[in-house]
Amino acid sequence: MKKELDLVKEFHKKIQSPIEVKPIIPEKDRTDLRYRLIKDELEEYQKGVNNKDLENIAKELADILFATYGTILEHGLQDKMEEIFAEVHRSNMSKDYGKYKAVKGKDYVEADIKKVLGEKK
Repeated sequence: MKKELDLVKEFHKKIQSPIEVKPIIPEKDRTDLRYRLIKDELEEYQKGVNNKDLENIAKELADILFATYGTILEHGLQDKMEEIFAEVHRSNMSKDYGKYKAVKGKDYVEADIKKVLGEKK
């Protein structure tokens, strides 16, 4: 994850896009932009699926990650993201498998993101 974040950071510097150094919630115009970027890439992915175009699917998956990593940088979460990801994984592993998806069963444990961010519950 660090290598990819560094590559996107390089791009952000080139285009003068924000890179925050501590966790924040950016201004609404920036969060709206980040949402649109991810949404647009998801729509392009769906087109690739609909067209059964594996090359386009692969490219769009990379674009989704690129937009996501940029969003991580704008939220200043790059130094916490691996730990956040591990915490979400821990929580997901406590889920049961339902019909076509994981579901919150009796052993489900919610991810403690506040702990990772150093916030009090």
